[in-house]
Amino acid sequence: MRFGISSISVIIVAVIWTTLGPVAQNALSQEKSAAARCIAANGVVLTPSLKGSWGSLVVNAEIPADALLIALFGAEFTLPSGNVSVRASADVGERGPVPVLEAALRFHATKSADLEVSLERGILILTNTKKSGSARVRLRFRAEIIEITLDEPKARLAIQVYGRHVPGPVKLDDPKEDDPVAYIVFLALEGHAVITTEKHAARLHVAPGPGLYWWDSVTRAGEVVRFEKTPDFAKPMTEVERKSFETICGFAKAWAGEPGDIAMTLQNAAGKPNATERKAGVVALGALDELSRLMQVFNNKEHADTRDMAILVLRHWLGREPGQVSRLYGHLTKVEKYSSTQARTLLHLLNGIEAEKRHEPETYDLLIQELKHSKLPIRELAHWHLVRLAPEGKSIAFDAAGDESQRLMAVEAWRRLIPEGQLPPAPKKKSPAK
Repeated sequence: MRFGISSISVIIVAVIWTTLGPVAQNALSQEKSAAARCIAANGVVLTPSLKGSWGSLVVNAEIPADALLIALFGAEFTLPSGNVSVRASADVGERGPVPVLEAALRFHATKSADLEVSLERGILILTNTKKSGSARVRLRFRAEIIEITLDEPKARLAIQVYGRHVPGPVKLDDPKEDDPVAYIVFLALEGHAVITTEKHAARLHVAPGPGLYWWDSVTRAGEVVRFEKTPDFAKPMTEVERKSFETICGFAKAWAGEPGDIAMTLQNAAGKPNATERKAGVVALGALDELSRLMQVFNNKEHADTRDMAILVLRHWLGREPGQVSRLYGHLTKVEKYSSTQARTLLHLLNGIEAEKRHEPETYDLLIQELKHSKLPIRELAHWHLVRLAPEGKSIAFDAAGDESQRLMAVEAWRRLIPEGQLPPAPKKKSPAK
């Protein structure tokens, strides 16, 4: 995530609130049995309340089976059996192999495993806390059930889930096409673990050796990755990263004292003077499905950095689960008053440009033309793609919220760089160091 090189580079970054919602607390306390207990929160753990809003969990709150939990952005849990400890987090610093911005999970009642849990998105770190023997975990993901064995006490495994749509135009007529590709990554952090899917089984352990197992929902098969040494993304935070973590938590405490509901608090955060706080607020808006407020950020003329963050958050949001494309299309056309063509254009740009289209001059002609589009978010997305597909154009000044004359000057500069009907120039090669 582009929070800046010194602001957030951490694998577990908590942005967040220490206020505790009484609705969620009371609802949980009325449960006679619990599937888990929240013992720590690096931020806030939210759950839908009986009134349709969001409430937050107090530390030591008992969690009923099947309750949805949103961790913004870190929390620790214990189980009644005491056999497995669970830590949920987000990879806000994008250190890991796949990008996730928040964690969403559900604990389930089970008699045949030490832990049964659904991970909808985010990161779980599981530790065998038995005094002896292996711990069995049943991981649910959509219609999949993956069996995990943590072979010995203190064995520790990280699981990361995320989804993305295949690049290209949206296909709204077929619900099957509104299903993003889901990825699950398993990483051995300590000891040995066995991952068993419908088609494959893999035994993982820390480096050197087979340390990572990568599974996707298209092939429903996995691939084992071997490490000769511990990868950088699995190493502890540096001191700089830890200080960034503490800074973000400081923003959270300030937000906690503000009046109003949590969504309004986040929208206010997205307009604060501090860039890191603004971007963190945008991430949380996406985590709570606040599409109207997220689109307000995307249309904000004052802060280009939050518009850029809104692109990342919306791409992440679209890849969360089936049906998200249709949901955003409906919001754009019914609430934001986009035409069908405008909504499809924005969704195509959020999904991304197909690999084969990146080698066609018409793609660049269209993107440059979209820099003049009437909708600010489409202008922002067109520029977002251009600077990635044609890095030589990064020096061209462009503000999607700037006045028309400024945008036209940028269009002319892009046309000089990529004449109509041509492809971008090849990136300049760096001179070898002397």
